Amino acid sequence: MQEPPISSDEPPVIPSELKQLHDAMTATLQAELPQFQLIEAYPKLVKEGMALPALLYAATNFAPGDDPGDGRLCLKVTFESLVLLESSRALAPLQAAILASKLMKVLQQQYWKLDFVGPTDNAQAMPAEFVPELARCIGWAVQWQQDVYLGETEWPWENEPPGSLVFSFDPDTGPGNEDLYREPEALA
Repeated sequence: MQEPPISSDEPPVIPSELKQLHDAMTATLQAELPQFQLIEAYPKLVKEGMALPALLYAATNFAPGDDPGDGRLCLKVTFESLVLLESSRALAPLQAAILASKLMKVLQQQYWKLDFVGPTDNAQAMPAEFVPELARCIGWAVQWQQDVYLGETEWPWENEPPGSLVFSFDPDTGPGNEDLYREPEALA
């Protein structure tokens, strides 16, 4: 059975922070891990003749993150990746573990140079479970989490421009104490 041709009429991927994140992840991983012949997000099909070693990854879970309080949605995104190489290589299990450790190094405090992403967290790696379709491969699974902030920041006070809101604490309030008032940003 042959895979159907990909239509040029396919709808484009919906622009979003998640698309930007995946593009940045792929570019960074390709630059930092030249040992891999293939780095791909959401591969359609793992097939015979695929270039190895390969790094395949995808977002596999969304959970609510801490609300930033600025109108954006915070998702704690779980990413899973699979490091694959030929099982016929000398010391293949060790080489797969080494490649997984190199990925773990790249993941350390990684923001992907994006301002809507928190640092990587909870990274872990382990030998991958055996998959009959990948019998010629040995693999390691690497998983991590990352906060991703979706949407635009919102200013809920339409009549007041940003920066016009100031705070002070009793007893340093009221007339004569105006110089003690501070913007919210200064209180952080």
